[in-house]
Amino acid sequence: MNGSLLFGKRKGPAEGSRGMTTVGCLGFLVLLAVLGFAGYRFGAAYYEYYQVREQVREVITWTVAGNPKHEADVVKRVITRVADEAGIWLTPRNIRITQTASTLTIGVFWVQDLDFLVYTYPMDFTVSLTEPLRWGGRGLVIK
Repeated sequence: MNGSLLFGKRKGPAEGSRGMTTVGCLGFLVLLAVLGFAGYRFGAAYYEYYQVREQVREVITWTVAGNPKHEADVVKRVITRVADEAGIWLTPRNIRITQTASTLTIGVFWVQDLDFLVYTYPMDFTVSLTEPLRWGGRGLVIK
């Protein structure tokens, strides 16, 4: 029991240790930090995706309710809601409205650049929501 930590302190590295555990631990911590940073960037992008999805859902619900709306009003409302809530700037070219006899679909697409320290990854996002028409045969969007 002479070498036990209970009876006295050891001086120097443990027998047979060459310091490789320190390098391995440091490498593991660096890898963990890089993966955590990448996860944070991807997580923030997907959080914004769900914010855009929620805003498009609110606009499509507003569109199918009540009187028919002009397509320009719907596009303008999508752009302002997404910019205010998610901070993503869209143009009318990013929005596609498709109306059939029984449904309305609003599609929104955009590219978000994920900035890493030495690389920028362009990530494509698409939100496409369909809502059934609820007013019994009246037109929805006046083009």
